[in-house]
Amino acid sequence: MVFPEHEAKLMLRESGIDVVPTEKIDSIMNLEASAEYFGFPVVLKLSSSKYTHKTEIGGVIIGLENYEELERAYVKLDKLRRELDPEASVIIEPMIKPGFEFFIGVQRHENFDHVLSFGLGGVFLELIRDVSFRLLPASHADYTEMVEELKSWPKLRDGFRDFPPVNVNELVRMLDEVGNFAIRETGLQEMDLNPITYTDGKFLVVDARIVKE
Repeated sequence: MVFPEHEAKLMLRESGIDVVPTEKIDSIMNLEASAEYFGFPVVLKLSSSKYTHKTEIGGVIIGLENYEELERAYVKLDKLRRELDPEASVIIEPMIKPGFEFFIGVQRHENFDHVLSFGLGGVFLELIRDVSFRLLPASHADYTEMVEELKSWPKLRDGFRDFPPVNVNELVRMLDEVGNFAIRETGLQEMDLNPITYTDGKFLVVDARIVKE
């Protein structure tokens, strides 16, 4: 069973993992109330169990600055939802500040149980493939080694251009929380958290996909 983004994030948030605040939209009135709560700019997304790569189908609209733009974007995504996946939902999130992007993945293997992968996320995941792996359960020392194994770690540690240095303790804490979640969650087969953005000194899961038996 594949959980759509908003349901996957809810599972993570209920386990104490920091995620970008996300609201499911049922109406224009609900849309405007959520935008007022988050404050502009905001993002609208299509949350679907069928379409993981939302940007490829036009399912993500970022940088919405006012109610007029917001309503146009909602009408567009709701039309897309009805055409592609009537079971999907339109969700709204606040725009977060740019920062270093990471990914954490978990896969259950027949011979190894759960394997956790970690590295640079966003577009850099496929472009650079700067990734490390560990079997679960893993220790604090294992997670620290995973971080330090990345080829990009010196720049992440020291800061790069306009991005501040990454707090390794917070990063290890995030890895530990995700690893524990994967072990506790009954029937977990796959999990992809990408991107996880480091902004204002904390890590936030921006997008999530969870697959269970």
